[in-house]
Amino acid sequence: MFKHQVNNFQSLSDEELMRHSNGGNRMAFETIYDRYFNKLVWFARGFVENEQLAEDIVQEVFVGIIEKPERFDTDRKFSTWVYVVTSNSCKQNLRNQKNRARILEENKEETITATSNQLSSVDLKLLREKISSVQALLSDREKQLFALRFEQELKIKDMAAILDMPEGTVKSGIYYLLKKLALHLKEFDYE
Repeated sequence: MFKHQVNNFQSLSDEELMRHSNGGNRMAFETIYDRYFNKLVWFARGFVENEQLAEDIVQEVFVGIIEKPERFDTDRKFSTWVYVVTSNSCKQNLRNQKNRARILEENKEETITATSNQLSSVDLKLLREKISSVQALLSDREKQLFALRFEQELKIKDMAAILDMPEGTVKSGIYYLLKKLALHLKEFDYE
């Protein structure tokens, strides 16, 4: 019986799960939590650049959903709503940090420059480190665009809804972000 009930919840849409969850169904809430927790932590990490802090923020988002389930309008798309709530929580957290500049400095990685004729595992490691150091130089908006597009692999339409901006603005933001990344990563061009 229990396994059948779990399978039933797995097949429900996010919005249906929230309707059940709002009615006090714990299994529905656990299903929605399992669907989104890791994705939201990854998304939040793009803001706060700290895994544990990102997890704490996402936990608070879910606690808020439990405490005030009426905040979610079940006629809306849950994924867009929960990303917006998480984004707002991250921004609020950053505003509350007195030493934001110091924290960003601590998290900045040293820029590593290396070129070679062959792309090897060492080069991949250097590339990852370089991308991390370049990410520290990005504005909050660029970090959001990077996280949503390249880490979460969301569509432009969904990104526009989450960021509350026109699709054209999202597209141009991604274009300029890619130009900026290409400028900083040109040493890895092996043509």
